[in-house]
Amino acid sequence: MGLMNKIKKSLELKQNTPSSKSLKLTQKKILKLKKQFELNTNDPKILIELYSCYVEISDLDKKIECLKKLSDISPNDFYPLQQLADIYLNELDNAEKAQIYQNKANSIKNDF
Repeated sequence: MGLMNKIKKSLELKQNTPSSKSLKLTQKKILKLKKQFELNTNDPKILIELYSCYVEISDLDKKIECLKKLSDISPNDFYPLQQLADIYLNELDNAEKAQIYQNKANSIKNDF
């Protein structure tokens, strides 16, 4: 799980200033990852990579979609719930929904 945590941490630190070339590369990568995910819908690594791509291109709806799927296939991982809480609080200004996801993340953290 160390690799997953490193990937997650790098996503949290990434700043969004993509060039048009990097956008095209990211969009190609998204298509590839979507195909991979269709073949293996229980692979959290693919979803984390997809999430990373959506962070790079600032696609809010797709970020949320990835995190919700990730939460479904990795129910003991607080990371997607924590990220959802952050998105709802900081990007969508929805403190109520953010609190719901934060509480879910906290309950997972406290179980360990």
